[in-house]
Amino acid sequence: MEKSIRKIMFILMIVIIAISLRFGFEYVYNFILNLIDHRPYIGFAIRTLLVAIVVVVWMYVSLRSENPTQKLPWLLILTFEPIIGITLFLSFGRGFKNSFRYRRRPLIHDDAYITKETKSSDGPLTLPTDDKDLTHIFHASHRISYHQPFADSTEITVLKNGEAFYPDLINSIENAKQFILMEFFIIRNDTRSRQVLDLMMKKAEEGIEVKLIFDALGSARISRKYLKKLRKSPIDVIINDRIYFPLFNTRMNFRNHRKIVVVDGLVGYTGGMNLADEYDNTIAYDYYFRDTQVKLVGEAVRSLTCIFFKDYYYNTGHFIDDDIYYPKTNVKTRGITQILQSGPDSHEAHIRNVYLKMILTAKKSIRIMTPYMALDQETLTALIVARRSGVDVEIIIPGTPDKRLVYNVTKFFATVMLKHDINVYQYTKGFSHAKIFVIDDKLASVGSYNLDNRSAVIDFEITALFTGSAVQTIVDQFIQDKQDSHKIDPITWQKRNIFIKVFEGLLSIFAPII
Repeated sequence: MEKSIRKIMFILMIVIIAISLRFGFEYVYNFILNLIDHRPYIGFAIRTLLVAIVVVVWMYVSLRSENPTQKLPWLLILTFEPIIGITLFLSFGRGFKNSFRYRRRPLIHDDAYITKETKSSDGPLTLPTDDKDLTHIFHASHRISYHQPFADSTEITVLKNGEAFYPDLINSIENAKQFILMEFFIIRNDTRSRQVLDLMMKKAEEGIEVKLIFDALGSARISRKYLKKLRKSPIDVIINDRIYFPLFNTRMNFRNHRKIVVVDGLVGYTGGMNLADEYDNTIAYDYYFRDTQVKLVGEAVRSLTCIFFKDYYYNTGHFIDDDIYYPKTNVKTRGITQILQSGPDSHEAHIRNVYLKMILTAKKSIRIMTPYMALDQETLTALIVARRSGVDVEIIIPGTPDKRLVYNVTKFFATVMLKHDINVYQYTKGFSHAKIFVIDDKLASVGSYNLDNRSAVIDFEITALFTGSAVQTIVDQFIQDKQDSHKIDPITWQKRNIFIKVFEGLLSIFAPII
């Protein structure tokens, strides 16, 4: 959860500038008309120029090779309020792959950055065939998301909430012998952040190599004083996509939402949690915070390392590929583990597309826990078809929202789910931030990916896909989470205030861009 004042101010600044440009245009236009004798000609020229700009932008949006529903919000804004629409589009609507920072980093394109894993182009890997449907999903996700599945060589531990994650993380950092790689969307200078980061500085001073990446916008609340302390330490501190001026700057929109920790190439973590006090319920907060992280020990950690260095290269231009970061492991366990990544640098929505494959493969059940739900048409249709096919679909959404405006979009899609006989639960114990996806109680995904369009195609995301005994732990926790939730009654839900439902419907139009 992020209540960044700086983030809100950036967005407000862009909106205020857009409105100011709108009224400034009217003022200049009327001033010129009153000042010059050839008013009809000047007025015609100004109007023609404005219309030409709007038409060019409108055509650019129309011709973009993306889902038509993703274009609709921008086309509506440009049609009804051209000047404000152009300002907002140039700040939030332009594609990442058209940016200079994408073109100057060729190794982030497709799977060019992967050098220590078997690529899908080398042919299919040999995987256990106990369940051919699951094996087929892993083969498909290898082709879709690039990273290979690792069979019987990675141990998965499920860590529920910060009170389980942070002590385990601290223990791993304390035992680091060679290097620590850490990447979070949010870090702060509160109790838990300081505890972890102070330990990182201590390890760096002892000679351990430490690299830290955090997102400039997500971590905007970290104090300058503490940031200065971090930079003075031996830690290699990288701030992802710093924003100096938000207007007409696509950096505002495309953020790195990943959570990655790698210790010595042997132990790794990913999931929904950042470095902040609210994730740890042993620290007093406004409400109970529910989240999930997974700890990986074994071969699949190399995929976390690879993605970390991809993000490091994107921000620094320095591509690190040394074998020392990819040590051999000797973990023997049962199950397949695969790391999936996606982002606006990709030509397709990797994690979303793997989820579609999972939904269409499910035969008995689909269990989903997500803090934000703004479904694209593909995912929505797949879930409806699965339910119509007899698959039991259950979704847990927050009962306590962290972003009230966005929560209205979640409630709109909850309404759609209920109409199609899909069970929706509101987590009433507190705020549920976990990102969990399970099919048939056999295959689970835990990561940073929310069930919305922002995670699908706008932000940089990561998730762990796995089978084995850890899946049952996820299922058991999901059952407990249902007991801590309120099942929405479709009849009662439909009787809500008509104005609330209309407001939710209007906001849902903009789901593809928020």
